Amino acid sequence: MRLLTLLSILATASISYSQQPEDLIPKDAVSVFSLNNFQLLQKVSLDELVQYDFMMEIQQELFDGSTTGKSLKDSGIDFDKKLNIFYGKIKNYEISGITFAIKDQKQLFTVFDDFETEAPMYTGVDLYASLFNRLLVKNGNALLIRVDPTIEKIDQVTDSIWYARGYQNPWGDQDYYDIDQDEEGNIIDNWTDDQVENFDPSTLNTTEEENDLQKNYYELRDSVQLVYQERYFKDVCDDLFAKGNNLLKYDHRFASQMTHVSEGVFYLDNSRSLQKTQNLWYIETMFPSLYNDINTLYTGNVILGDLFLKDNTAEFHVEAQYGPELGSIYEEMNDSKFDKNTLKYIHKDNTAFFTYNVNLRQAYEKAFEVVVPMLSDEKNIQVAYNLLVLELLNEFVNKDALFSTYKGSMFGSFNGIKSIKTRKIEFVFDEQTYDYEEKEVEAEEEMPIFTLGFSTERNDIPAKVLKHLSKLTSRFKNMGEYWVYEEAILDAAPLYMIMKNGLFIMTNDEDLAKNHNDGYGAEAIKGKKAASIKKNGFMYMNVDWGNTIDKFPADFFSARQNEILNAMRGKTGNMELTSTKTTKEKTNFNLVYHFDNSNGNAGKHLLDLFNSVYVISR
Repeated sequence: MRLLTLLSILATASISYSQQPEDLIPKDAVSVFSLNNFQLLQKVSLDELVQYDFMMEIQQELFDGSTTGKSLKDSGIDFDKKLNIFYGKIKNYEISGITFAIKDQKQLFTVFDDFETEAPMYTGVDLYASLFNRLLVKNGNALLIRVDPTIEKIDQVTDSIWYARGYQNPWGDQDYYDIDQDEEGNIIDNWTDDQVENFDPSTLNTTEEENDLQKNYYELRDSVQLVYQERYFKDVCDDLFAKGNNLLKYDHRFASQMTHVSEGVFYLDNSRSLQKTQNLWYIETMFPSLYNDINTLYTGNVILGDLFLKDNTAEFHVEAQYGPELGSIYEEMNDSKFDKNTLKYIHKDNTAFFTYNVNLRQAYEKAFEVVVPMLSDEKNIQVAYNLLVLELLNEFVNKDALFSTYKGSMFGSFNGIKSIKTRKIEFVFDEQTYDYEEKEVEAEEEMPIFTLGFSTERNDIPAKVLKHLSKLTSRFKNMGEYWVYEEAILDAAPLYMIMKNGLFIMTNDEDLAKNHNDGYGAEAIKGKKAASIKKNGFMYMNVDWGNTIDKFPADFFSARQNEILNAMRGKTGNMELTSTKTTKEKTNFNLVYHFDNSNGNAGKHLLDLFNSVYVISR
């Protein structure tokens, strides 16, 4: 009896000891970042850490002023184990969170001081809450998680309850998108897409009765949101703690990736991301068998990656895996011959350039072979009509001319910026009369200098197009060695077109068009770098961050895109992306980032890079 008791104790201790933070990642997670090397992060304060997108998404209510001056080493987190950040968007809800090991639970709650103890839901699992964030602790490992129903789900249930009870439209009989008032009741002449998307009907000037109706609707909506937050939170936790399911058990590829010895691990399941979102809801509803075929096509599509951080280098090793059907298309597409003529137009001092090489003809034939049988099985008039059009185009279109015009080799380059004179409209508002007038003024804009070209056997086709366009407007001109489209960019700068050496090139680089339209000659990229590009797979990229990101005008990007780029601004470094030959199963990519680490710590560099990749993946 004593022996059995001893064995039970040892077994329990063994199970407890073997559990890791990654055991608490829900199986519904479709993307995971796992950080292994915490020595690099210990000098980063919590206030800095929570400013990153990957932390801000899941810790909006987590920290307050009491964290000022505290570093990660004060948080009670066990730095000898992994910290995992995950995200998943299911059909009706989203989950996001982190899992980590606890070294000192008392110390943890001096930092995570907003959490209140709640009644436990499962044996051996402590539960804490802070607004919509929940913290669950089991065997020294913690799961910080947030579960939110989608806006579509909340609206659907709210409207269903509202109208089932016989309530009238809370916005009245008029369509609020046509209301031409802003929050102060001022007239709005033209609605932009952004105004429509962010418009709040409760801000309209309404009667007291209508205000009460809208207030009641929003109260119902808030109640629905809270109910479904609790319901989906329980569903996720039941699956994880009651049934013992997690991502490690659900996906052997993720489990295998987590055994890698590297500073960071990345996992993204594209197939489940596609299946469990509402992007294909129309196809799923109207064409269920076609929807199943699409899922089958995407099955096995997953991206796995490792991050290796050295003294002055960060290396990302990425493997894109495919299912057999999709892989067969990619294999044909990437089975192509590199056009060495593209190298003639890449200057050896270019700060950023890329080459892209695919076989569109073979990819088209294979895609036609794979996709057409899927469409043929769908018994629907609309699908049958589209299939007929597709098959007729396949028969009647001159594919030789089409795929000879664009053979598949492409290149692009960026080499700084140039200030140009242009004109813009200023709006002058008279506060006395509430009138405004439009005034055209001279301005100076920064323009990126770029070149984009592709290989072709039929330069006669774009030449015909340009010839006819020149008859329609005098802005298109044939200059002999090149064509020019005047005032094409920002209504001020010309765009040049070069058709030589089996390439069709578009550029706003005046020097290239006028002085080097046959290539840069001795100044073109050569030597080891050129040889590396030639033997590379279908994609190659080289970027000097110090001379590219810092110089590129912020006005050319959206606010969200600038958030990504701002993490990299002000840093020197060179980034090189290479790819391998594609098979039916996978393609491998290597991204190597060389940076100057003399004025900062590698941990900060790592977080900047990590955050950029995270935002892009979202």
